[in-house]
Amino acid sequence: MKKINVIIISFLIFFNNNSFSNLYTQINNNIVVKIGELLVTSIDIENQIITNLIINKQEITQENIDKNKNFAVKTLINKSIKLGEINKYQIKDYNKKDLQDYSKNIAKNLNANENSLRQIFKQYNIDYDSFLKNYEIELLWNTLIFQLYKNQINVNILEVENEVEKISKNKNLEELKIIKENILSQKKKDKLNLFSRSHFTNLENTVSINFQ
Repeated sequence: MKKINVIIISFLIFFNNNSFSNLYTQINNNIVVKIGELLVTSIDIENQIITNLIINKQEITQENIDKNKNFAVKTLINKSIKLGEINKYQIKDYNKKDLQDYSKNIAKNLNANENSLRQIFKQYNIDYDSFLKNYEIELLWNTLIFQLYKNQINVNILEVENEVEKISKNKNLEELKIIKENILSQKKKDKLNLFSRSHFTNLENTVSINFQ
């Protein structure tokens, strides 16, 4: 399989030759890249670019669109690789609160509430529910990684105790208990993140990626 960063170059040539003559002009929904059995279309890429600009509070100009092409394509490829693995293991559950928190944080960053945030997305013809659905993939991926590696995330309690000891001065028992739980939780999270990166890298090296 060709490396993603090399493959994107050929896409960028295609995209530059078919760039927006007008930011609001409809374009044909062509298949641009196949990742395994999944497809990414020109509309997917346009929507991803505009979404990235919105949530990062960047002005939607042709210059910013051009700057975000590479990142948008790689985001969609990575998302498709993860979705293929999610479908393979038939993962359906995820932490609903994490999705709610994500939505609230995006709205807060844009000084908006959920209703006004939906209007912002609607202004640029981006479906807000689809935007949230895309983030669900990350949460489903987290569920998958936990299920696959939950028996390998044991943490050395002595290390945790030593870390707590270093910051125990002037702390009461309840505070120390919370500190210990937080350290333990973070170490488990760090291990899961390590497994996540490793698992994804293995997939990235085996999934077929073909530009059309």
